[in-house]
Amino acid sequence: MASDDCLICRGEQEIVIGIRERGPYERMHDYTRVLFCAACDVGELRAFSYDDYVVYGEEDDVMVWSSLLSAADISRLRTGFACATPLDHGCACAQHVRAYNTSVGANKTKLPEYGPDRHSPAGRTTVTVQVIDGLVEFSSARPCS
Repeated sequence: MASDDCLICRGEQEIVIGIRERGPYERMHDYTRVLFCAACDVGELRAFSYDDYVVYGEEDDVMVWSSLLSAADISRLRTGFACATPLDHGCACAQHVRAYNTSVGANKTKLPEYGPDRHSPAGRTTVTVQVIDGLVEFSSARPCS
């Protein structure tokens, strides 16, 4: 169901941080994670949701939100993430909680359900990584003026 392929080259991406996950279950699966494509030298904050319980026409059963992260932000994330198990989507430590809470508030682009634009980096938002009070958090990048 879920694909963590790079939206630029469509190659496999490394899971850098598993922020939160529910499932996978037969009719529901959602997660938030940070991915990195070494070939493109770009990271991604991706939120995925599959919900087979939705009423037809209410919303898409598969939705993906995505935002780009620079290679420097990925490095900051790797060194600053204050948890010994960064890939544990189920961890409820202060670092995972802060990462989830700030990822929810960070701007992400909802990708279209079908068509070539689903796998395109065009028009996607960018987030940055900061270490505040010893914990990594995400914030929306400010546009250049």
